[in-house]
Amino acid sequence: MARTRLLFACLALAAPIVPATAQAVPLPASGLVLSVRPEMGTLSTTVLTCEPAGGPHKNAKQACADLIPVDGDFTRMEPAADAACTMELNTTKAKLRGKWRGKKVVFEQVYSNPCVMRVHTGKVFDF
Repeated sequence: MARTRLLFACLALAAPIVPATAQAVPLPASGLVLSVRPEMGTLSTTVLTCEPAGGPHKNAKQACADLIPVDGDFTRMEPAADAACTMELNTTKAKLRGKWRGKKVVFEQVYSNPCVMRVHTGKVFDF
């Protein structure tokens, strides 16, 4: 009988601890300002937030899905294997600034044209 009371007392003390430790730790905010400037075109700018995906970016969910596996590091993104672009010369600058999971990120790259940019950056700069 004393062992049963001791067991129930231990369970009662442990019960409040389990929910607190079982909760997921929220990830720091990810908010990015993106801009695209084609040589023959106009500057476009938008905001992308991830985890959860949102902001005015028209492909926010897909863009975040492209960034999450590489932890926001564009240099680790694989170009689309099944895409074909023309050899049009319309240099296009892609810029990204902001925070990814609480860390400052800056990315800037010039591509030969908008199609090549999208091949290398997925949906991130497709807004």
